[in-house]
This record gives sequence, structure tokens and C-alpha cells, in this order.
Amino acid sequence: MGIDYGISDEMGWRPAMEDEHAIYEDGKRFFFSAEIYDGHGGRQPARIAAEMLTPSFLHNWAMEADKPLRMRKGEAEILRDAYLAVDAYLVGRGIRAGTCAVQLYLIGEHFLAANAGDSRVVIGTDEGAVMLTHDHKPDLPKERSRIEALGGSVVLFGVPRVEGVLAISRALGDSCLKPYVSAEPRITEGILGAENDFAVLACDGVWDVLAPGAVLETVRFEGDPHRGAHGVSKKAMDNGSTDNITVIVLDLRKYTSSLENRKMEILKVHDALGSM
Repeated sequence: MGIDYGISDEMGWRPAMEDEHAIYEDGKRFFFSAEIYDGHGGRQPARIAAEMLTPSFLHNWAMEADKPLRMRKGEAEILRDAYLAVDAYLVGRGIRAGTCAVQLYLIGEHFLAANAGDSRVVIGTDEGAVMLTHDHKPDLPKERSRIEALGGSVVLFGVPRVEGVLAISRALGDSCLKPYVSAEPRITEGILGAENDFAVLACDGVWDVLAPGAVLETVRFEGDPHRGAHGVSKKAMDNGSTDNITVIVLDLRKYTSSLENRKMEILKVHDALGSM
């Protein structure tokens, strides 16, 4: 599909022990995905999600194609179903650990950017950088209200945490914190434009210390997705990050150069819980 990518995953100078990443491609359906799973409490949920979520989406997407057009689910709804299916599998197995999730799906000129947690997708535009995801933190008004309405609490323990434990309010797994921690994804749906040059996916080890604009500046300076991914990791560590760092850089320039639309367009944000 003409997309070159680079990946860097490390913690300090060591491998990021609880992170997983995945790349999937189906040229026949003009499908490409990049995704990161930032685990907490153990690596198992991130590994399972990386192996299960997009294959589930692709399977169900193919099944929908056999239905009459008026009865088919849209891609965003199918992706939401995949999130909930992976979460149900993890919880059903009694896995107490969990994982953040973030994906960028490219389907022809359309894209879906999805997340649960605080990993992000940022895409380059003529104006600089646009964040396509939204962090899910427990102290956000709607997230706190939802948690407290379910009988849970948000406790300040260094940072706001669900039940004094988890510093994010949405993730896959975390059976010990259900129903307060939700697997409901936020999905941004849109159309790419010729202005889109690079996209960057990264976990919070990057975003805690680097702004989206600085990340895109680093990638553009390097001019190559492989060097860009390592450049972002190094810059995050140089700026004091000690957390797991996983970065995926996509070079979209060949992919978007022939698009009729100059500007990227966001069509809809899907979020059943209505994050701020």
C-alpha cells in the first residue's frame, strides 16, 4: 500500500517489557493498521490484544460484506465490537492486569483512529500536528461522574487513580477494577488529505514529556520513519521519561500524495461514553 514505517520500543535502553505492537495489512481490501498496546500489571493482556483485536475486526468486517448493504455495520462499529470482545475475553479469563490500546486503521482514503487509555495517535498536517485520540484520565469530569455513578471512586495517589490504583479510566482487561474501568473506545473517523505526511503512534512514555508538535518536528527532521521512531524515543528519554516507550512512525507521503482532497477531514467521533 506504499506505507513505510518504523518502530522503536524500549524502556531506558532496555526493551519495553509490558508493551506490544502490531502491524496488519490486507492489500486486497486496501487495509493497513498500526497499533500499540501499553500493558500495566503484566504483559499478558497487551500480548493477547495485539494478537486478537485486529484479526477479530478483519473477520467480522468480512462477515458484514456478505450481508445486505442496509444491514451492514460500519467499520467504526465493528472496531468497537472488537474492543469489547477482547475485553470480555480478558475478563472472562480472570486476568487482573490490563492494557491501553491505540490503533490507526487506513482503509483506502478513510481512516479510523481508536484508543482506550492514554496512548495517542498524532498526524501531520499543513498546520503542524493534529491529535486524533483523547486521553482517558479518571479526573476528567465525565469519566469521574461515570465512575462515581457506578459506585467507584477517584483517589489522588500521586495522580488521580481509579479506586486509588489505576491512573487511566479506560483500558482492556483490569477485571479487578470492573465496571469502573471501561473498555469502550473513542474512535475518530475521517478522510485523509494530501497534507498528511507522517503519523505517529506512541504510549504515554512519550506524551508525558513531549508535545505532539515536537514529536512531528523530530520525525520530519529525520525524514525517515525508522530514524524518526528512534529519534522520538531518544528525545523522550533525554527529556526525562523513565516509562515504557513504544513509537510507531508511518510515512504517509506516497500514500496521500495522489489524493484529491488537500485537507484531512474528520467526519465523526464515536464514543458511547461521550468523553470530553
